[in-house]
Amino acid sequence: MVKTALLALMWGCISAVSLPLGALIGLWTKPSKKITSAMMAFGGGALLFALTIELFAHSLHRSHQGHDFWIILGTMIGAASGGLLFEFLNQILSERGAFLRHRTLIKKHIQRFKYHRARQMIQALSKVQILNVLPPDEIVHLIPHVKTERFPAGTNVVRQGDAAQKLYFIASGRVRVFRESGQTQALLAELGEGDVFGEIALLTDQTRTGTVQAKTDVELWSIDKSEFEHLLRHSPALQEASRSIVISRLQDIQTKDKASTEEADIWERAALKKLGRVSIPITELDMEREVKAHTGGGAALAIWLGIALDGIPESLVIGMLVVAAAAAGTKMSIAFIAGVFLANLPEAMSSAVTMQRQGSRFGKIFWMWMSLCFMTGIGAFLGAVIFPDDPHGGLRYIISGIEGLAAGAMLTMIAETMLPEAFEQGGGAITGLSTLAGFLAAVSVKLLSMY
Repeated sequence: MVKTALLALMWGCISAVSLPLGALIGLWTKPSKKITSAMMAFGGGALLFALTIELFAHSLHRSHQGHDFWIILGTMIGAASGGLLFEFLNQILSERGAFLRHRTLIKKHIQRFKYHRARQMIQALSKVQILNVLPPDEIVHLIPHVKTERFPAGTNVVRQGDAAQKLYFIASGRVRVFRESGQTQALLAELGEGDVFGEIALLTDQTRTGTVQAKTDVELWSIDKSEFEHLLRHSPALQEASRSIVISRLQDIQTKDKASTEEADIWERAALKKLGRVSIPITELDMEREVKAHTGGGAALAIWLGIALDGIPESLVIGMLVVAAAAAGTKMSIAFIAGVFLANLPEAMSSAVTMQRQGSRFGKIFWMWMSLCFMTGIGAFLGAVIFPDDPHGGLRYIISGIEGLAAGAMLTMIAETMLPEAFEQGGGAITGLSTLAGFLAAVSVKLLSMY
């Protein structure tokens, strides 16, 4: 047992030595996205084969030998539980910055933030009479063009008499609205989070009728008039609605600038329904800002924890496979070890570069990845100790369930992080062909080990 466990420790460390190696390669060479993509997809393909043959097929074989359907059921329940558990833990870590380990996860994080922001904007727009009579499906198409602007306290956002070019939403902070007459100022209103100002600018050429000044530090979301006019030119429905507003409603906008609650609710629900069909673009600048926004040791630790989460099921599976191979008198599955090795390499390459951009030192990055290598070896060691080579009775079902748990977590990880990340960095052709190559390479290794 001790010899088998030490063998599992060795294979675990070998499979994960690509983590510190990949970190060094990434920091020194900064490889292209296409190379990283091909390597990640190749590793994913190899892992898919290894999981299918070494774990799920193993459960099928064990079930067939004992004519026991419950082993298969236990494996399936375990796999579903493993996928759900991985997703749950991944969400917790992502909220603390672990999403920074992959470009695709960064994009998903930004996408969620932008969608949440869009919902807030629609809720604010629903209360503005001059806009909520416009077709919700047309207004929603403005959301991807929203920009973020920040102003320190005491700064004028707009000045009375200036050309009106933007509509503003207050994301945070407060502003003062006042009108100047000679040397006097008349305070008209104070606006806070969720309020809107400048809506008339989208439909008329009027100048600003008052000055808006930041009372506190404020973050504003703005829609430029040129974006609205571009949408107007391509939308007959929006043109007609806008003309109707200018003719029949603009004259009394000063006395009735808020929609009725019922009308606002109906418009808001319709607009939110349309929002789900709009693609909100994510730019490289968005990605860069998100990375820079999460500087410090906390984000680096979250990335480390995220990679550790990815590696836990891998290490347990290695321990299981070593035990199974020892019991059967066969060799360890080199295909699985190669798949883990190749999958870890590009992941470490890209994540290490992200950690460096956040300000982490070279030595700290290297030893964080080296610690993951040791942890994978220890996980494989524990897997070999925990799982017996010839389980009997009820223990067989428990072992099958745990094997399924690890395999389900790995399959979820491959589908959620590895292959989407490969596609993001290299495109469909590279990802598809590299995944196939990895799968076939694992088949070849398996065949060679059998003869």
